[in-house]
Amino acid sequence: QGACISNFNTNYKNMKSINKIRVALIAAISFFTIFSASSQVTKTDYFMETSYLRNSLNPALRPDQGYLVVPALPTVGVGAQTNNFNLDNLTFPGVNGGKRVTFMHPSVGVDDFLSDMSDDNYINADVNTKLFGIGFFKGDAYWNIDLGLRTHVDANVPIGFFELLKKGFNQDGQTTYDLSDLSATGTAFVEIGVGYSRPLMNNNLMLGARVKLLGGIGDFDFKAKRLSIDAGLDYWRARSQVNLKGSAVTSVEPTYDEKGNLDGFDFGGFNMPGMGAGLDIGAVYDFKDVLPLLDGLKASVALNDIGFISWSKKGSLDLHSPNTDVIINPSDYTIDDTSLSDIFEDAFDDIKEAINLRGNHKARTSMLRMNMNAGVEYSILKSKLSVGALYSARFGNYFTTSEFTFSGNYRPCPWFATSLSYSFVHSKFDTFGFAMHLAPTKGLSLFLASDYSIPHVNSDFIPTT
Repeated sequence: QGACISNFNTNYKNMKSINKIRVALIAAISFFTIFSASSQVTKTDYFMETSYLRNSLNPALRPDQGYLVVPALPTVGVGAQTNNFNLDNLTFPGVNGGKRVTFMHPSVGVDDFLSDMSDDNYINADVNTKLFGIGFFKGDAYWNIDLGLRTHVDANVPIGFFELLKKGFNQDGQTTYDLSDLSATGTAFVEIGVGYSRPLMNNNLMLGARVKLLGGIGDFDFKAKRLSIDAGLDYWRARSQVNLKGSAVTSVEPTYDEKGNLDGFDFGGFNMPGMGAGLDIGAVYDFKDVLPLLDGLKASVALNDIGFISWSKKGSLDLHSPNTDVIINPSDYTIDDTSLSDIFEDAFDDIKEAINLRGNHKARTSMLRMNMNAGVEYSILKSKLSVGALYSARFGNYFTTSEFTFSGNYRPCPWFATSLSYSFVHSKFDTFGFAMHLAPTKGLSLFLASDYSIPHVNSDFIPTT
């Protein structure tokens, strides 16, 4: 990070105070993306029979033996996806081979930076922790019970935001930037799930389902239906129509400053703000009895996270600013010799006045982010070696992301398995995956898996692509 910002131009002298808005907007989007945290299980596990985690991708995919997860040794999955928020797009090589600089550096051309950005630039992130789990066979049926904690965040930043940061304002006239569709949302909840699967049609068809009880911990949804900045020498005008919904495990009351602007929140006693339910359904079909040539071919499909969470009125707020216009005179303040912290504080005061959120307690319902997995696998050498193709679609709050993953899977003995995968479309043909499982019939199972083993990182091991 130090290498990225070492050459950041911080010379504020003789600049107009309009730059305060540029700085504040950087801070604002940082606030909404810092909470980056739906279920995250590696797709590389999908065709590995030693993996009990693949049951989370498709409840009809069963491991070849039971399992037990205890809180002292939880399973943790972390994932993030973005189209443009990476170091290759936000930083550039320095002059004469010097250290990389941010896109704000004067040596970086406006067109060079903006050509890599989309009209909408999104990021989503997930953390899935399985605290307890048990899976076991009873006759032909397979049962599993799991307890876990899940969190996710989605954010979207329109290109107008980056145009404002990079281009700034025209010193000889008015400049208008449209920041509508700036948005962020996130949810955290506890999940208790009971899964069941069993074979049918002479063991050719496997059906599975999981019913889940959800306990909401927290939730927020920020959406700018209308947000624009019109600035020049004579005046600045901020126009907004935004909505902020939120729920927390305590009672929440908004607080306002002496100017009547939203200043923060007071939190009271504990309460469970949300309750909900979810459903996963899946199927696997083995073509071995259809044609001899198809022996070893299997097809599977699943829909996960069909469900909702209802948030109580006591722990939820619905705030909005209907069609607010704020006009600011640039001559009211200057920033010569002003500290960066003062710039942030004054600029946030301006933004709070422009947004001017008001509202009250209101119950609401949010939907889970549904996802779909569909795969085909062909096995040879008595199922020791197989190749698989998996299509995954994730229906996010702002965007639906798709991915194709091809994998080669090798299991030389019952207790050891490996997989190599290659994903494209979302990852732009630039990544591979790997998984290795040590799964003895008794004792401790160990595994490590990643869908995106990114080869390009900076000195701090942050992915550049």
